[in-house]
Amino acid sequence: MQAAIFNIVTTLLHTSAPETATALKQIYFRSPGSILLNIGPLTIRWYGLMTALGFLAALYVARKLAQREDPSGKLADQIDNFMIVALMSGLVGARLWFVFLNLDYFSTHPLEIPQIWLGGQSIQGGMMGTVIGTFIYEICYRSKPVDKAVLDDLAQNLWESYLNKLALIVTVIPLGQAIGRWGNFFNEEAFGTVTNLPWGLYISHTGKFHHPTFLYESLGDLVIFFIMLKLYARTHSGTKFSQKQAGAGFRLGYHQVIGAYLILYSCLRLAVESIRTDSLMLAGMPAATQMSYIAIVIGLGLILYKK
Repeated sequence: MQAAIFNIVTTLLHTSAPETATALKQIYFRSPGSILLNIGPLTIRWYGLMTALGFLAALYVARKLAQREDPSGKLADQIDNFMIVALMSGLVGARLWFVFLNLDYFSTHPLEIPQIWLGGQSIQGGMMGTVIGTFIYEICYRSKPVDKAVLDDLAQNLWESYLNKLALIVTVIPLGQAIGRWGNFFNEEAFGTVTNLPWGLYISHTGKFHHPTFLYESLGDLVIFFIMLKLYARTHSGTKFSQKQAGAGFRLGYHQVIGAYLILYSCLRLAVESIRTDSLMLAGMPAATQMSYIAIVIGLGLILYKK
């Protein structure tokens, strides 16, 4: 805040009358830098902090939802491990997809591949990584019992159990995304086209104000989060949780909740992607746009599918 005030005052003192009038109309919205603080050899970056805060917020809400759904606490305990696996596999998937889309650069800078704290991740790659990682985890977790009768029962319910947890994950993940997106603000990345709007984001290496697309997506993610809470409540009709959160009405399957998230986030991403200037390209078209269309088709399929 102090840095922002200082920048406004400095701008006003070094501009002419017409320029001063323009500066007064423009909110001086800029990053204070990517580094939060240095402690000896340890560097703490805003990007990492925002990612951690997003995960912790999502985990907290996920545990609350799980405890309401299963007062015994068993589901909440399972969600802890499931969320950690989702985070780790999501980070790997997000980074690998980003590297794939920038293969020319990383093929000559391979040592930078693991440096995720500098930014450079793809949320859609993270989605793919999360689905693959958590499904492998669920299979391994469900394979622990040795009694054949138990194994048969677990095999029969494996898919439903997995979808239950995945539906819970996609319900809270927009909250994590909303917080995590602010890492892009501090890194001065994921911005849009030049704008004269009052809330334009100042980018130091262009010297211009741009659409703060990270902010648009962050706010959109918050809206999606509240929608997802309502939708997830519909998967528990007849329970105390559902009656309190959703009231009487239709019931949704876990797969339909997952499908709803894919559609909602993909539509948001398509809107934001239309004004971004740093989109990663794949075959001459923004990769995020292509993946969003694919996700929408998958989401529609999940919503329309009836068991």
